[in-house]
Amino acid sequence: MSIENALTIDGTAVRVTEIGLHFDEEVTFEQWRDIGLKVGRVARTSLFLVGDWLIYGQDRWNGGKRFEKMPEDEAERYLEAMKATGLELKTLMDAAYVSRNVPIQQRRPDLTFEHHKTVAKVKSETEREEWLRKADSQGLSTRRLRKSILLGRVAKEREMRSDAQDRGIDNHIPWINGMVRWWKKFEDADWIESATREQVDAVLADFAEVKAILTVLEDARDRKEPVLDA
Repeated sequence: MSIENALTIDGTAVRVTEIGLHFDEEVTFEQWRDIGLKVGRVARTSLFLVGDWLIYGQDRWNGGKRFEKMPEDEAERYLEAMKATGLELKTLMDAAYVSRNVPIQQRRPDLTFEHHKTVAKVKSETEREEWLRKADSQGLSTRRLRKSILLGRVAKEREMRSDAQDRGIDNHIPWINGMVRWWKKFEDADWIESATREQVDAVLADFAEVKAILTVLEDARDRKEPVLDA
């Protein structure tokens, strides 16, 4: 099956409508299975379709600028087109962000949009491609892929199992992810370049407690013996 035809559902027995599939005739098990394969491909690629559509508009009429950075009149026109999709603004922004950061030549059809979203924050094109290759060849879940990127290597299965000592303790990952999203906004706004020394000092002061936590963790790590793999 060629990539161009991967999303085409042929035959008169099935109609694709805005609210779902309509079976006009009975189909064999093999036909039903093949339809499922194509429906799955549509589901996996749907946000990429939206994202590619959005970045085409950004490149074609707005010089590649995201709508948040456009002049008000241009942004309003672009928002009107976005609203026509019927999707939430955050969904549209996520689709455009991932499509922009993971170009079509890097994408892998057997991975989900969430896999690609996980690697979108990786700055190096070579590293992005390598993580997608590993996720594809090793069947990594998005959760395992995310942890692997944080570790800088493929996380082992035992590392994905919750430690009994951690039960009942709040997971720190949502807080870390929130901080990463906050920092991404600062970077996108060129805050580092525009901030005064006093503003940078103020943020550093706010992060003093975080630095203290890292110091405690690093000290604890240094006191413990490494666990050797069998």
